Amino acid sequence: MKTLSQALSATAATIALTIALSSGAIAQEAFIDHDVSGHWYEENRPGHGLQIEMLDLSEALVTWYTYDMDGNPLWLLGLADVQGDVLTAEMRQYKGARFPDDFDPQDIAGSVWGNIHFRLTDCDSAAISYTPADDYHLPAEFPLERLTRIDGSRCAITNSFDETRSFNLDRGNQEFEALFLDYWDGEEDFMELDWGHAALPDGWSSRQGIRISGNNRTDDLMMVLMRPIGGLEPEAAYRLELEMQFATNVPSGCFGVGGSPGESVFMRLGASGERPDYVLEDNASGDMPPMRRPSIDLGQQAMPGDYALAVGDMANGLSDEWCGDPDAPWRLKRVSTAGQEFEVTSDEDGRLWIYGLSDSGFEATSTWYMTEFVVRLSPEG
Repeated sequence: MKTLSQALSATAATIALTIALSSGAIAQEAFIDHDVSGHWYEENRPGHGLQIEMLDLSEALVTWYTYDMDGNPLWLLGLADVQGDVLTAEMRQYKGARFPDDFDPQDIAGSVWGNIHFRLTDCDSAAISYTPADDYHLPAEFPLERLTRIDGSRCAITNSFDETRSFNLDRGNQEFEALFLDYWDGEEDFMELDWGHAALPDGWSSRQGIRISGNNRTDDLMMVLMRPIGGLEPEAAYRLELEMQFATNVPSGCFGVGGSPGESVFMRLGASGERPDYVLEDNASGDMPPMRRPSIDLGQQAMPGDYALAVGDMANGLSDEWCGDPDAPWRLKRVSTAGQEFEVTSDEDGRLWIYGLSDSGFEATSTWYMTEFVVRLSPEG
């Protein structure tokens, strides 16, 4: 039997955990939606934690990877009820079966382990309290931090938007077009500039996207994929968040001519009420044609501009063991302006131009494929 103090502790642990949030930390109250899916762990004691999979906005599958009193791996599973910022589940443990080929589902024996209460406190933080069903474990609570997020999901707590427009480039160009900048006018062949809708390389050949490529012989080549969006209020200010998925085969930590082919090719996302174009700038040496420069401020290398925000680089996270290997795998990478303030004003026809771009400090060829582009926006005021 549990002692009175243990019983009181159990009762207290089942009460919804109240977290005091500092003023201005989030724009609205925390709530659980599909973005909570992923892995959560205890930062001060890494090595155990939760995996949450939202089934809909009212139910979630929860797995707690932990250990029993003898140090053996213990997996607890439960179907959770979701209400507001709280997820509550009865957790069960299973034993008895063996590894395939000796697996027999008739050998599985399950029992109730206890209950958990998971409370989301902000986008990447939560708290868990638990009440075991046995007499050996005491109720307790501890904080959790996010370890992983499902690709393409986002937190709506800190920044919600009135409208989302998504473009899947598997279905064609979706009105995107290319703009090449920071090279000598008329030297497109010398710069090996190329773009178009194409199947992705091996490993992803069942998918398509917009391929863009160029040889950075000016040590500053900028390659832009852009399109207009309409139906907005004319000459109105909008708050934006931009997101792009692209394919790259450049490993991390490689060395190259003038810079790294990954970390020295900078990616930016942006928008403008003015269509990006080029303006000709006289070449100071007089020996080469004028340079095609951006007509608006799109930033420079790692630096953002008035109409484009820095979001990362072309490195795809693969080990530097792949550096220089022509068969290095292509990987999909997602970049976003989330967390950066960005406001632009539509033109007189209620249009904005949205774009993703690379700006290279690597003095050789860079190639990437745009596969998805997302813009979220809300009118200001």
